[in-house]
Amino acid sequence: MQLRVLGCSGSDLPGHNLTSFCIDDTILLDAGSVTSSLDLAAQARLEHIFVTHSHLDHIKDILFLADNLIEFFTAGSRPPVQIHGLPEVLDAIATHLLNDTIWPDFTVIPAESPVLTYAPMTPGVPVVIGDISVVTHPVNHAQAASGYVLWQDGGAKNIAYTGDTGPCDSFWQAMDALPFALTHLITEASFPSDLATLAAVSKHLTPRLLRTELNKLRARPGIFIYHMKAPFAAQIEHELEHELAGYSYRLLREHDVITI
Repeated sequence: MQLRVLGCSGSDLPGHNLTSFCIDDTILLDAGSVTSSLDLAAQARLEHIFVTHSHLDHIKDILFLADNLIEFFTAGSRPPVQIHGLPEVLDAIATHLLNDTIWPDFTVIPAESPVLTYAPMTPGVPVVIGDISVVTHPVNHAQAASGYVLWQDGGAKNIAYTGDTGPCDSFWQAMDALPFALTHLITEASFPSDLATLAAVSKHLTPRLLRTELNKLRARPGIFIYHMKAPFAAQIEHELEHELAGYSYRLLREHDVITI
């Protein structure tokens, strides 16, 4: 299993792509910077999008991806791209974006072979795609926000992704209850610790809060940090050196490739 970082920033600025990760060329975790990162041939290989929540920085390129792929569907030659997520998240996308007001509804275009389809998930119930299993668990962020765990080979290869989250005991409990030892974890540090009040209101983490969260986890996976707000990146990086002392961690960057 290979994960490619298309975007991992909490800010939309030059040189900072919004959140999206591509797995084995066919699966996306979130879709904040897909069409600006992948050429058309790579976009056409995508088959599944797993959405953590309905905030725009995690879903906006679903719209442009659908528009770019329309030519591949006019002949009815391939199945639709499946958008996976909790029902409330999919309903928000359908109601507020793919609604023929903000953007065409590509779940019915073209009529004979739509580009997109919704695939509601149930927490704790795996979706199997080839040899990869994917399960979702709720987190503490936007309405119906959730993270994901992906694994192969009975869990010998695995990675968890919190998505955006504030403190959330239940997610860490679910990670420790997995039938295999968690080895890789993508999680966030959006704000510096002196902005803890802002982090609490927006349901994000600071380096200090992240350390508190990781202390709840019995497993000791390798940590990958994403979603730093660009104006505070240097301060967050400095704080992480102190707060995550003793942990194996790495700051994600665009174009990074992680082999699981």
